[in-house]
Amino acid sequence: MPPGARVLDVGAGRMSLAEAALQAAGYRAGVDLMATDLRQNARLHGAAQANANALPFPAGSFALVINQWVVEHFAQPEAAFAEMGRVLAPGGRMVFFTTNAQNYVPWLARLVPDGLRGWILRRLLRRPEHESFPTYYRANTRQAIAALAAAQGLELEKLEFIGNPFYLAFSVPLFRLALGFERWSDAPARQHLKLYLVASLRKPG
Repeated sequence: MPPGARVLDVGAGRMSLAEAALQAAGYRAGVDLMATDLRQNARLHGAAQANANALPFPAGSFALVINQWVVEHFAQPEAAFAEMGRVLAPGGRMVFFTTNAQNYVPWLARLVPDGLRGWILRRLLRRPEHESFPTYYRANTRQAIAALAAAQGLELEKLEFIGNPFYLAFSVPLFRLALGFERWSDAPARQHLKLYLVASLRKPG
């Protein structure tokens, strides 16, 4: 990213996890569904309560669009990717970090009732209750991301899978199983089963 570039954080919340990108930016904008969270985000120069399906910015406004822990919540990923692509300047990039739908954690989560899932997020993972948004995992595989990128005329530059056994650290037996899974999924043919994925899409120009 060029120094001083304009960056948009989709799902910015109270604080961005992409500190390096924001510090290098000349202008930092953020959108989130929760206006109360945005007001606590001191890193942003501009903020708007908005859905990713309808971003309140002109076309070509940003050199970089980032989001973390957001893509899994897109009920209509086609619309969200179209909007994020629209606000990208030619040559700009969309970079996101999200859960991999092919990992065992999302599969197990689908079996947990909504009420119990909220309790787990609050008590075991220490997340505020208002951050428990519905998850759909409709853009959370390599195949889905490649298709969405192609539909919007974006180039899929890079996609990597990252493991994290600490998601189950609240239970020693489960954590040991998770460590074993990480070692097993280190093999190149099985890396697509790891918990997280990070992708970089580029807008031609």
